[in-house]
Amino acid sequence: MSSEECVFCRIVRGELPCWKIMEDDSVIGVLDTNPTVEGHCLVIPKMHVRSWYDLRDDEIASVFGAAKTVAKQIRRELKPDFVCVFIRGGRMKHTHVVLFPSYENDKLSGFPQSVLGKAEVDFKELQARLQVSERKEGKG
Repeated sequence: MSSEECVFCRIVRGELPCWKIMEDDSVIGVLDTNPTVEGHCLVIPKMHVRSWYDLRDDEIASVFGAAKTVAKQIRRELKPDFVCVFIRGGRMKHTHVVLFPSYENDKLSGFPQSVLGKAEVDFKELQARLQVSERKEGKG
C-alpha cells in the first residue's frame, strides 16, 4: 500500500477528519474513531512506515515520547488504573501505537490471553532461538 492510499497518511496530510489531541514534527496523536473504550487513542508517525522496527532509534524515541505524553494525559483526565500500550503495524500497513485506558478487572486486564488463549511454549528452545547476541546502540 502506498502512502497515497494509506488511511493514516491521509489523516496526517489532513485529507481525512480526525479528533487530534497532539501533534509535533514527527507524530500525530488522535482519538480512535472506532474506540474500544473511552480514551482509546492512536499515536501515528507522520512518516509512512509499515513496521515500528523499521524506524530509526531516534524516530522510535519520538513516537514513544509522544505516546508517554498522551498516556499521562489519559491518566490525568480519565483516571484509569493503567494505560495499556500496543504497537500495531504489518497488517495495518502503517505502524502506530495504540493506548487504552484500563481499569481493574476489565477485559484488558487479561489481554491477550483473555482473547487468544494460552500458548503452549517450549521455553528452553524458544529462548535459544530468540537470544539476542549483540545490540549496537543507534541501530534500528
